[in-house]
Amino acid sequence: MKKILIVCSLAMFVACAKEPSAPQGNAPAVVEGDPTSEIVQPGTVAVKLTPEAARQVEAAKAAVPKTRSGAATRSGLGGIDEALDRIGAESFERIVAYDPEWEAAYDDTGINRWYRVRFDERTALAEAGRLLASQEGVAIVEFTPDPKYRRPLCKGAARPFRDTDAAQIPATRAVGPGMNDPLLAQQWHYENGGPAGYSTYVDKPVAGADINLYDAWSLCKGGQDIVVAVIDEPVQTTHPDLAANIWSSPTNPNEHGYNFWNQKAELDWRSNEYNSEYREWEYADHGSHVAGVIAAVNNNGRGVCGIAGGDNGNGVKIMSCQIMGYDYNRVDYDADVKAFEYAWKNGAVIAQNSWGYADPLSDSQWNGYSYRSLRDAIDTFAKYAGTNNPNSPIKGGLVIFAAGNDGDIYGDRKMYPAAYSPVIAVASMDWRYLPAYYTDYGTWVDITAPGGDLIAGLQTNGYYADGSAVLSTILCDDAIDYQDGRKKDANYGYGFMQGTSMACPHVSGVAALGLAYASQLGKQYTAEEYTALLLSSVTGIDNRFSGTKRGDGLTMTLSAFRGKMGGGCIDALKLLLAIKGTPAVYVSSAGTSKVDLGRFFGGGNSPIVLSDVQIAAADMTKIGMTAKPTISGTSLEFRCSQPGTAMFTVTARVGDTSVTREFACVARAGLAQNGGWL
Repeated sequence: MKKILIVCSLAMFVACAKEPSAPQGNAPAVVEGDPTSEIVQPGTVAVKLTPEAARQVEAAKAAVPKTRSGAATRSGLGGIDEALDRIGAESFERIVAYDPEWEAAYDDTGINRWYRVRFDERTALAEAGRLLASQEGVAIVEFTPDPKYRRPLCKGAARPFRDTDAAQIPATRAVGPGMNDPLLAQQWHYENGGPAGYSTYVDKPVAGADINLYDAWSLCKGGQDIVVAVIDEPVQTTHPDLAANIWSSPTNPNEHGYNFWNQKAELDWRSNEYNSEYREWEYADHGSHVAGVIAAVNNNGRGVCGIAGGDNGNGVKIMSCQIMGYDYNRVDYDADVKAFEYAWKNGAVIAQNSWGYADPLSDSQWNGYSYRSLRDAIDTFAKYAGTNNPNSPIKGGLVIFAAGNDGDIYGDRKMYPAAYSPVIAVASMDWRYLPAYYTDYGTWVDITAPGGDLIAGLQTNGYYADGSAVLSTILCDDAIDYQDGRKKDANYGYGFMQGTSMACPHVSGVAALGLAYASQLGKQYTAEEYTALLLSSVTGIDNRFSGTKRGDGLTMTLSAFRGKMGGGCIDALKLLLAIKGTPAVYVSSAGTSKVDLGRFFGGGNSPIVLSDVQIAAADMTKIGMTAKPTISGTSLEFRCSQPGTAMFTVTARVGDTSVTREFACVARAGLAQNGGWL
């Protein structure tokens, strides 16, 4: 995992100090970095007080001067107020608002001791930082990079689904999961049928290079009691393939999240701008695309499916926390921190983050620097999300970040916030189990998921097909005058994107699906327990990293990625079976496989005799089995003809005791004939 917290655009622009555990007399806070940099916001810093100073400030709150709007302008502490006077401070406000229900948690992580100071922009930041850091009670002074340096971690703008795309992307499996969503067959990242039908592609997809979702849906499709906070660009909450799975505040049915970017209740997906570098219009598609991967509405006869999208409207709930946008008029410097706070206070247990910073840094550059306020927000979510809900299947929350898209530029280098230790960092693979050409990688990465790779979509005629990217929901608000022609196509509101931005919601979606299943089974986990289950529910991919692969103007040496893409690709079925407590055996879908079950009934020198096997006819059909498995000693022999999953039970005599256990048989193409156990 990771060793150090980082969250900032450039380390040289962040100032911080080692935080004392108690007031340290007149010992000043240390201010590091270059506050004169052009990317640092003028006229503002964040300060973290010592516990005693914070208590004194809150006690003096009623007496401190305020502006006409009610914002506090001073702290009530003599030395700090003298410094605030000298820098012309216009406000001194706690970043996380006081909330008695959460104060114990806030005290634990220190998130309630952060204050935002705004002052005359003519005051030099270096001088303001020096004055504040020299005051008793100030533990940390943090300069604030301009929020516009946050960026979605996608590679390029959305590519709308064209009428011609369906013909280029064959269905992923002959036998589907019983969903009637017409574009599900083009979502290879859920169920990859392999090369059949892809004869015009240079790099053909590999069967099974997916998240194994269809079989997982036989156990659970989602649940309304799980809330995922999409901390991102805004989600189009009115999208017809998302609306039924959008979270609403219990106290205000019209509140589906908050626009922290420019501090208003209305989400702002209608803002856009022209990118002169790439000569294309950029729309706020990113948040909606991410949300669709997690919870587009399933089985509604429309568009795509979401991983935990339920069955026609009972999927997990998406909460939109907007921290990026195109309107820079009223940007909130602390949008990211406040988004995490909003999420944990309103019941989210997964924080989905497909964003990072414009200029990634190496670990050595980041050493000694830390965007401490965001770190404290991440820590608070990870430790306390879900703890106020006695029925929550998880106590503590999952913070999941995209690893980043600069691997082809920087190589094996830590990228933050993804590399921060409490965070689950997600790398991206293509439709062949191979690293996407852009993905960041390293030993700090925790897990991999499909994120798409447009270069893998090269066809023999020299054109690149969009189908090798990830298909999900994009904006379809008619109030927007789109310049990319998306309204002309029958599948308006759907499109392709690629990036670790797209890999990340696959992990968030599977995690949400697992929590929905745990809730249905009445099981509860700590965040640490559930994270261990999630990160171990993978398909190993390192053994595929040999030879080379085409990248963006370069040749990738695949051996460089071994041990640096986490434990493997997320597998939804493995997670759900782990939650259920059912062992799974993997067998070939094209022949006979023999599997020894002795270990599950004692093994070793135990006197075991398998006496019976039971499997329903419907389950046999799922894997193309025409006869029940046959018993041979402590082994079962399976003959399957198609990929799928079937449940079966085995009864064994262990000494003079009869024991019956449930198992899952997972038939897959390309497996060894002797089977394999999870």
